[in-house]
Amino acid sequence: MDDRPFDADVVVVGGGPAGSAAAIACATQGLRVVLCEREAAGRDRPGETLHPGVEPVLAQLGVADQLPGVIGVRHGGIWIEWGRPRRYESFGGDTAGPWAGFQVWRASFDAMLLEHSRALGVEVRERCAVFDAIIRDGAVCGVMTAEGEITTRMVVDASGAARWLARALKIRSPPRSPQLIARYGYVEGACPARDEAPLLVGTASGWTWTARVRPSVYQWTTVRFDSIGADEGPPEELIDLAPLGRTRGADVTWRLAERTAGPGWIIAGDAAAILDPTSSHGVLKGLLSGITAGHLIAAGLAGKAPPAELAAGYHSWIEGRFNIDAHRLLQFYREIGAPGF
Repeated sequence: MDDRPFDADVVVVGGGPAGSAAAIACATQGLRVVLCEREAAGRDRPGETLHPGVEPVLAQLGVADQLPGVIGVRHGGIWIEWGRPRRYESFGGDTAGPWAGFQVWRASFDAMLLEHSRALGVEVRERCAVFDAIIRDGAVCGVMTAEGEITTRMVVDASGAARWLARALKIRSPPRSPQLIARYGYVEGACPARDEAPLLVGTASGWTWTARVRPSVYQWTTVRFDSIGADEGPPEELIDLAPLGRTRGADVTWRLAERTAGPGWIIAGDAAAILDPTSSHGVLKGLLSGITAGHLIAAGLAGKAPPAELAAGYHSWIEGRFNIDAHRLLQFYREIGAPGF
């Protein structure tokens, strides 16, 4: 164990699900954590649809009792029109009854996780951009921010597609798919067809997702395989509803970092591996990678396992999950004749 004084045991860069989960996992094991989020709280993000399997994970994080406050809608499954006639696929159930997924408002969901982090003693610094890594003897030992440097024993990169630390360490995340740009937006009004359940429609030219995310508010996401969809608007069933804000875009090209952990650092969430939203479970996977990173950090700092072995095991886990999901997605896209897959 390093005896040098540090400002924190762990610095987490990024306040999304992966970053908050890592901070919570570290804090519950007695580590001093600083979380740096470059944006202000309450920023809208895509990813409102949560699988029922997220409930036990949120219970492990200690926020299951707060989930009702951020749920807009619950539904028992989704409608899918993907190379075959439209069909309804339920989430399933058990002896207690049918399972139901969640439509959450991401700004509120992310704020819930950050507030729980604070309650556990995490120092959350909003509007705190991290722009460089402090490296000593080949190991990351701190970060440089607009507020000054923060020295630490471990850095977690949970910065999403920005991949802040990976870029600083020159770790490649080469594309594993054709370029995929998701366009998404929100509309307000009434669309009874989507009140029952979300809809996913896929053709050889692209796919569209529509869902009600809260009363009278609907979200849509579209990916086109033949263009980046710069002028993409809401699908036909939502075209007459009032837009809420502008159409936004996100690069959802498949990527996997060539390394996801090393001396003094670990990468979680979309910064480590990203697939497009049709892979589903994006928020769930972010939470799981953050929790796993937090537990491995605690074990490493306590001297319970060699850091090199923990890093290798973590990367093997990330890579294995990515490969399984990517293989399933390849088959999914081939069903509709998507080019480049």
